[in-house]
Amino acid sequence: MMERLIAGFNRLRSLPFPETDDIYRIMTDDGVNLVLKHYRPEPDAPFNKGRQPVLMMPGAACNFDYFDLHTPEGKEKWSQLPGELPEWARGDAYVKKDPMKLYNLAYYLYSRGYDVWLVNYRGQGRGRYRSFGRVKSSIDRFGVYDMKAAIKKVRELTGKRPVHLGHSMGGTMAFMYFQGACYWPGPNGRIGSDPGLAEERNAGNGPESAKGFVNLDGPRVPFVLGNIRFPLVTRILWYMTDLPIYYSFRYITRFLPRITGRLAKLTLSLFWVYKRFLPAFIDDIIAVAYTINPDNIDPDVIAYVAKYAADGGSAHLIGQYLDSCISGKMRESYRTVERGNLKYFPEPDKTDSLYYYSDNMAKITLPSIFLASTTKDITKPEEIRACYDAKTRHPLDEYHEIPNASHMDITCGLNAPYITFPLIGAWIEKLGSD
Repeated sequence: MMERLIAGFNRLRSLPFPETDDIYRIMTDDGVNLVLKHYRPEPDAPFNKGRQPVLMMPGAACNFDYFDLHTPEGKEKWSQLPGELPEWARGDAYVKKDPMKLYNLAYYLYSRGYDVWLVNYRGQGRGRYRSFGRVKSSIDRFGVYDMKAAIKKVRELTGKRPVHLGHSMGGTMAFMYFQGACYWPGPNGRIGSDPGLAEERNAGNGPESAKGFVNLDGPRVPFVLGNIRFPLVTRILWYMTDLPIYYSFRYITRFLPRITGRLAKLTLSLFWVYKRFLPAFIDDIIAVAYTINPDNIDPDVIAYVAKYAADGGSAHLIGQYLDSCISGKMRESYRTVERGNLKYFPEPDKTDSLYYYSDNMAKITLPSIFLASTTKDITKPEEIRACYDAKTRHPLDEYHEIPNASHMDITCGLNAPYITFPLIGAWIEKLGSD
């Protein structure tokens, strides 16, 4: 009864806002309404129509504002420009007008002439940019349904195969998509891999095809709480992540003042100072505290991401990631099989008949660039390297580690406009345009 009431409430909430010239509503195969945004730096700026499209998807708990940093409307300038600008930003009118755009990956790609599109996967976004389908959203659904809907729409609107760019979980869901993941017919909604879909998505020219893949620190298996090995903890987490709940940050973060960034940077600096003195097992457990390198980020960027880009996530999303931490493998959601009395996450077992994404990376064949942060936080550079090595090699493949970067600031840190952005831009240029 409760699930039917929740489903009915979500259907009412999913009545779409009207489309505008920069917002498109797209429907997934399972009936969820998503938002796709055609990017331009200001409402009166032109779109880069006819150029190579780049589709950007953010990581877990974030919306696409994570890629679109800018001074909030009606506010004085956030941030200050450094003394020495990267070559691409020198003389740039938008960066001069708003220094936050220096750390805006969407704007960088736009300024290089690419046709930029941003998508909020289910559950993410605020106001008119809100996508629906928050409850019971596993990562499987992002990879099978949301990526498919977004890529098909961009392909339809532009006539070109987009380059997919995903940060963190935006990369993980791409692993699923490019393996040809789909739900097989049947009552349990089991995941399988369709060779025809994998071929089209990686090397074809059809409606689900992509031209290339940019993976920004997206792992198969994240590193959370030391990959949790405590039975009591896992039992509690199991029950919590089996609930049809969406954990939202929006009602707290929307009230955060700008000074939050400076306070957060100070707190993080203390963690980093004492990091060298902590025992390894403690260091592993609090790895999430190192997700931002305080020496590589503007405090106003922290404040912006916390206030505008942090949304939340469903319990099932969290559960699937925790399952991968415990099992050491990324596999389809364990909720598709019988689970006994729900006391523990199921142990990895080749007889469990689950589809293991970790074991099928070789099905990914399209040209890709993988960029890893060098800090051991919720990801490790060796895990990103292992993902890269496991895919089928393409002549245009590249792997890079971004020095002094952590998981969050790899995309918007102080060194991102000088290192990360140009690496991505130069690689997409090598791909050419459809």
